[in-house]
Amino acid sequence: MEGTVKILRDENAQALVITALTMTLLVASLGLAVDVGMLFRARRQLQIAADAAATAGAQQLLYNQDPTSAADSAAAANGEQNGVNNTTVTVNNPPQSGNFTSSQDVQVVIQQDAPTYFMRVLGINTIPINAQAIATDAKAGSGCIYLMAPSGTGLSIQGDYNIDATGCGIYVNSNSPDALDVTGSGGLIDAPYLNVVGGSNGQTTQPTEQTTGVLPVSNPLGNITGPTPGNGGCASTSSATSITGAFAANDGGAVCFTNPVSLSDASLGAGVYVFESGVTVSGTVTISNGTLDLYGGSLNQDSNSLLNITAPTSGTYNGIAILQPANNSSELQVQFGSSNQVLDGYIYAPSASVYVQDHGGGVTAGGIIADSMVVQSSTIHIPSYNAAHPDTTPIRSVALIE
Repeated sequence: MEGTVKILRDENAQALVITALTMTLLVASLGLAVDVGMLFRARRQLQIAADAAATAGAQQLLYNQDPTSAADSAAAANGEQNGVNNTTVTVNNPPQSGNFTSSQDVQVVIQQDAPTYFMRVLGINTIPINAQAIATDAKAGSGCIYLMAPSGTGLSIQGDYNIDATGCGIYVNSNSPDALDVTGSGGLIDAPYLNVVGGSNGQTTQPTEQTTGVLPVSNPLGNITGPTPGNGGCASTSSATSITGAFAANDGGAVCFTNPVSLSDASLGAGVYVFESGVTVSGTVTISNGTLDLYGGSLNQDSNSLLNITAPTSGTYNGIAILQPANNSSELQVQFGSSNQVLDGYIYAPSASVYVQDHGGGVTAGGIIADSMVVQSSTIHIPSYNAAHPDTTPIRSVALIE
């Protein structure tokens, strides 16, 4: 009896069992923590890829292109390729869920069956995870002067210059050491920023100082060529050499002028006016809801002339007051002497240098996109077309909104 009682009261085996159970629970908890941590890490990686993909897709919308391919490429570049490793990338434009459903919004949803490790002992080999992001291109851009020459001097300012762009910034995309050339210290540049990819000649602009060594930007309007005599873009053709008084394009289309044209106290209606051999402005010339297109030749303004252009707010030439397409690389003089311009729209001259010289006149333009620009002892006002037309401006920026 005594031996039996001793055996029943021996608790060594019970402690061993409890220890074993405790260790099992600890190992299971550790395994669960490792799996949960790995799943959180995978979820974070999905979110990074979704954010990048939505941003890339919205960027494509800036150029009126399908966002899908750009979004897929951005997701793949961040390690999440559609159809690979149990991953699905879905691009929706407009978004199919959430609070943002505009056609200017891009939604990217990435789903994945993430593998587990310790949970496999419980028969759980994968756990579905997902991430989504929405980006938009509906925000008005912050820049209004884009000088896109990849090398050489992009912005040359001399003498008593004055660039008044208090509502929007300036980009100089040249990577050359003299991308910004400043001659003299009597001028002013007043803008939120003056960003230069390359360098400057050492002189400092005031009150806005230049920031050099920034990353380059792409042409915000892409590649707009305009209607030409050879591509069928001209709704009508005119051999006129002078226009005085009212003139209107048929149904607001494009008119191609085959000869040099003199515009004198003229009022032109909606449309695109394509000058194949240049145009001369005298008196007061107004273009309403239209674009002056310098397909060839140059823009010449008589002294004391006034050119007023209100750009269209929709369509291919949305926001463009003066277009000098890439085929015409001749210098674009937008003010010389005492002539004046008031442009509610952009000057778009991707292959040309925009030239502004002399006091007595002036230029007011919504913005400038050109190869380069020279301002000599003159004043140019940029009252930000983007701010004036936030809902229709073609210069937009991309932002994540969800």
